Amino acid sequence: MITMIHKVLLAAVLLAAGYYDTAEGWDTVTIHVTNKLSTRRILIVHCKSDDDDLGGSAIDAGANITLVFGQNVFGGTLFWCSAAYEDKRLSFKAYEQNDHNTFVKVFDVSDDGVGGIDVYSGNLLHISRWRIISHLNF
Repeated sequence: MITMIHKVLLAAVLLAAGYYDTAEGWDTVTIHVTNKLSTRRILIVHCKSDDDDLGGSAIDAGANITLVFGQNVFGGTLFWCSAAYEDKRLSFKAYEQNDHNTFVKVFDVSDDGVGGIDVYSGNLLHISRWRIISHLNF
């Protein structure tokens, strides 16, 4: 049974050895978001966790962005993304650290909302529908 002390010791060893790297390493997560809106509109996407804000991006029609971030060595990493165009907005859970060790996810944002796939398992991910709002608030 792995205790918190074991995790702390493991993290210290990995940090000292240079294996824990948020840019590239065993803990790196990659998320791809593609603008598949049929209206050829620019899609605004903003992703963040409680600790890290990956910032906002304007994605041209047909284009995509790639977001790369590291997991918390102690667990609990959770990233949400908000997307908006015209008077529509949605949000979706982009990544939640768990025991499945999924490190690459692909999301397509279309007229219906957002859908995704876990690249390694092939599992379909959460789908969120558009909501019409009176003003955009990121």
